Amino acid sequence: MKLIPFPTTPKNGVSVLVREVTPSDRHLLEIGFAHLSDRARYFRFLGAHNTLSEKELDKFAAANDPDHVAVGALLIDGPIPNPIGIARYIRLPDQKHIAEIAVTIVDSHQHQGLGNLFLGVLAKFAKRGGVTEFNALVHSENTAMLGLLDQFGGVQRALGGKDIEVTFPVSAISVQVPNSTPYKCETPSEAASAIINRTSAKLRRFANLHPQLPGIIGPDQPTSVWENEGGAIVPSVPRN
Repeated sequence: MKLIPFPTTPKNGVSVLVREVTPSDRHLLEIGFAHLSDRARYFRFLGAHNTLSEKELDKFAAANDPDHVAVGALLIDGPIPNPIGIARYIRLPDQKHIAEIAVTIVDSHQHQGLGNLFLGVLAKFAKRGGVTEFNALVHSENTAMLGLLDQFGGVQRALGGKDIEVTFPVSAISVQVPNSTPYKCETPSEAASAIINRTSAKLRRFANLHPQLPGIIGPDQPTSVWENEGGAIVPSVPRN
């Protein structure tokens, strides 16, 4: 299953494009990491972390496969796309029905509903791949992430120190399709296509200026954001 890039509007009203992460996104990972505060980096890596190593970039930008899925969000209001968030899961090698998740959103765009949306997209992949349970390692002071996972029935287990393991069923996550959109379109799929058409020219101009950075957006977009499946996720983010 492939996720076709789709637009969305978080609570703060900005324009965001959500798509799968690809090996050509190493530069975007570095830019996004640079925009994280020291506290956000500490929560993500459960310790001080000043730079991304080449090995980490290889891992984080790896192509999606049945055991690893990553999606990212690009801010597209400005002259060039700007990375503002990423989420991924990695299936546990000895328990194939469980996958560990991680969600990172730059400080300036936290608490806007992107975390919910990311988890919904990951859940869609997980259900198709036979993953029935997510777990996450969360710092005990990361109240925002603990609160997000708690709404899905997350069960917390202290691991010693300040680390907490949170486990919850994938079935508790549902992707909500809003029943209204500011664009005059007949269906949610048409709404998604309309917004992509509005932004694709800007993204292609950026790609033409930077030919060494492929994979920003494809020339043609199908009507559904899920290849070979019906049901689009469309331009609004459910409220937390």
